[in-house]
Amino acid sequence: MSEPGAPAGPRWQTQCGIGVALLLTAAALWFDIRNLPVSPAVGVGPSAALKLVGAIVAILGLCHFIGAWRARKVRHSQAVDHGNRASLAIVLAALVGQILLLEVGAGFIFSSLWLFALTARGFGERVGPKSVAIGATLAILVYLFFTKALSLALPAGPLERLFG
Repeated sequence: MSEPGAPAGPRWQTQCGIGVALLLTAAALWFDIRNLPVSPAVGVGPSAALKLVGAIVAILGLCHFIGAWRARKVRHSQAVDHGNRASLAIVLAALVGQILLLEVGAGFIFSSLWLFALTARGFGERVGPKSVAIGATLAILVYLFFTKALSLALPAGPLERLFG
C-alpha cells in the first residue's frame, strides 16, 4: 500500500524503463519483418500483422515516455515502487501454461483462452463466465483472422478442427 499523499503508479524511472523495453520490442519486430518472405499474391501478406503489432508497441513505448516526462515533475521520488509479485507470478504461469498447452496439442484457441483468463486474473479480474467468454471470443477471432484472412497456420487442436 502506498502513503496517503503519495502519487499513484510507478516511479517515472520505471515508466521510462518500460518505454525503452517496448521500443526495443517494436524494433525487434520491425527487424524480423525484413526476414519474412514477400507475399506471393496481391493483398495482405504475413508481415501485415507484425507491422501492425510493431507500430502499436512503438506507440505504447512513446506513451510511456510521455507519462514518465510528466511524472518526473511531480515529486515521485517519495513514491516507493514495490511491484506486485503475486500478479507477476500469475501472468508468468499463464504464459508458461500456454506454451505447455501448445506442446501437448491443446491448440491455439484453448491455450490463448488460458492465457487470457489467467492474465485477467493477474490484473485483478475474477475468472468467471464473463472473462472466459471474452477470452474465447477473442481467441476464436484471432484464430480465424490468422488462418482465413492471412492464410497462416496456427497450432491446431480439437477446437480448431471444428473450424476446418
